[in-house]
Amino acid sequence: MLRIEGISKTYPPASGALRLLMRTASDVPVVALRDVSLTVAPGEVVGLVGPNGAGKSTLFRIVATLLEPTAGTVTVDGFDLVSHPEEIRRRIGLVLEGARGVYGRLSGFNNLEFFGVMAGLDHASARRRARELLEMFGLADRDRRVFGYSSGMRVRLALARALVADPPFLLLDEPTRSLDPAGSAETMTLIRRLADAGRAVLFATHRLDEVRDGCDRVVVLTSGRVRFDGAPAGADLVALMEQTP
Repeated sequence: MLRIEGISKTYPPASGALRLLMRTASDVPVVALRDVSLTVAPGEVVGLVGPNGAGKSTLFRIVATLLEPTAGTVTVDGFDLVSHPEEIRRRIGLVLEGARGVYGRLSGFNNLEFFGVMAGLDHASARRRARELLEMFGLADRDRRVFGYSSGMRVRLALARALVADPPFLLLDEPTRSLDPAGSAETMTLIRRLADAGRAVLFATHRLDEVRDGCDRVVVLTSGRVRFDGAPAGADLVALMEQTP
């Protein structure tokens, strides 16, 4: 289970030489997250929505161990973010916005083989896992260099890459942003299937139809605070996202 408890993040103002290198910089600390708490259980898809600047990306970076919080704790299967970041990374499969994180000049198979070895698999196991994942995501008979993939194929490959080490938790940052409605629906079906297999999924999106149709719960984040955490059915998500402190 992913457990986020009382997470806050404040960015101090840039100073000295660093400030001179930046085009813009605040003169005061910037509070990105304020006492954020939520959980994601195995088999559950939790949608994270909010307007631009709400703090979603900061929260994702903290859970992915790319940032440390100013206050609060994050645990995955009982392992703490600060004291055991390597255990957190082993348990998280990350998909970045727009299916980034794969190499366009490599084939899908070579991408998965490479990331399998990087995850600690031996070469034989990495090749076997790559073949399994290409088959699972319908890419086995279309394996070619990734720069020739369609947007939908790139998203499927990014999901496959996140599963190379078979993690129990998936962190998905707007994977459907570049897809048409059909591609989005296909991706949500895949995400639902992964959750039904027992994985916990935290899914950031701007598409409210995806939240209502594909998520078990929705968390609305505005101005760094959780405004709503519950079932998406019946919730006025637009109004919730327009709330101000």
